[in-house]
Amino acid sequence: MIILLAISSCLSFGLTIKTDTLRFEVLLTRKMLTDINVNECLVNSFDITSRRLVLLSTNDQFYLLGWGGIVPFEKKIPGVISSFAFTPDSLLMTIHNNELCCFDSLGNLSKLFKLPNPGMGICAGKYAMYVYDKNAEQKLHALYMIARGGKYVKVFDVPGPINAVVETNTSLLFATGNGLFNYTPKNKELKALAVLPKDKKIISIAADASGGVIYFSTNSVLYAIRDSNVVTLTDKYD
Repeated sequence: MIILLAISSCLSFGLTIKTDTLRFEVLLTRKMLTDINVNECLVNSFDITSRRLVLLSTNDQFYLLGWGGIVPFEKKIPGVISSFAFTPDSLLMTIHNNELCCFDSLGNLSKLFKLPNPGMGICAGKYAMYVYDKNAEQKLHALYMIARGGKYVKVFDVPGPINAVVETNTSLLFATGNGLFNYTPKNKELKALAVLPKDKKIISIAADASGGVIYFSTNSVLYAIRDSNVVTLTDKYD
């Protein structure tokens, strides 16, 4: 089953969790997708629109999700969508095959420029965008920063596919394989924050800057980390 969860938590982090106040609000179920004839898997990417709707996609179609249900956004797209994100000024950037694209006035994807590799991921920082290699068939997997004007620079590369990236105030959080890492561009320092068992793959990261908490997940378990303490929030979803 493919589900999207809005999660509210009032957990107090220490060495143990004294009370469990985690609440799940199910926005999307497999039946909702079946009802609108969506049989493909969703790509591992989502964002929030200016109207507070969730933007999702399959390999060839975007969808808007809200409490009223899910509807297609724009028309089907030939080729493969691998990732997307809104820029800091609310422009939707889409990685389509090996190109970085945006929508034109007619609702078509318009190429901005060619990327180093196909099937890359993308995320937004405060002032720039980041694209990263997710393809397991490559020998090295790089993260690039894209500045205004389309110029990009390699930040670092690692042996394994990069599954998720989040910018914080002073560093970059990224997941590769079963590890969660912190990279500080200023001094090029790399630090491991969490390492799960080898059969676990970290697929998403979120950071709460005000609370100093980092959330990350595998396909079935949600974790949180603060002050080097890693706790399991829930293993009750799949």
